[in-house]
Amino acid sequence: MGRSRNLLRWGTVLAVALLAGCQGNTEGSGGTRARVSVEGLAAKADEVGPDGADTCPLPYDFANAVSAAEITGETGPGPAPGGVDEPPATAENGLEAEEGAPFALNPGALVSCWFHIGGRSLEVHLVATRKPLPEVLLSPVILEAGGEDVDALKAYFHVTGEAEPGRPVLGKTGDYATVRVEAEGRGGAALLVTPGDAGGGRLRGERLSALGRALYEQIVRPGAVPAPQS
Repeated sequence: MGRSRNLLRWGTVLAVALLAGCQGNTEGSGGTRARVSVEGLAAKADEVGPDGADTCPLPYDFANAVSAAEITGETGPGPAPGGVDEPPATAENGLEAEEGAPFALNPGALVSCWFHIGGRSLEVHLVATRKPLPEVLLSPVILEAGGEDVDALKAYFHVTGEAEPGRPVLGKTGDYATVRVEAEGRGGAALLVTPGDAGGGRLRGERLSALGRALYEQIVRPGAVPAPQS
């Protein structure tokens, strides 16, 4: 089981606390961008399975995203050698989550994929839910990345919930960036980029935001996360 999924297991109570008083903006930006399908992401999560997978099921072109963000270094799938011991992809289908499970309050799905730039590892999380503010479910992941307290995180989610789709919201510590993504229906989707613990120094700040924006542009291309065919 991947690190993000382990963290989700103890994040349910935290999510309840953070959801109180937070109101997400459900309006999309319109235009020709595709909307992420919650059911489509759940199908991608099923492809990964409970034990993780060697390849990411989402159509990221990480090398191009890194270039667009003006970051230098050799790129590749999976964590950097000598870094975290995780499969390149982990996921969870929470559309029919049982009571007490992380997705029980807001059914949806999560797919997390590792990449590296030189000796620096990064994890890219895409979460989609039937109600707004899906990023709240990743609270434990964000807390681990930034080391902030719950009050700071609640303030952060007020900002992400009102942000325009495609505009990265960098965490106060500069160690994580969230980009709201258009979702089908009245639900929500978000892309979160967090650094790993491999050597070579963390990717932080504006470069992390720029990478999040570049990956967002890829995930809203038509056909990236479509609804399953009936």
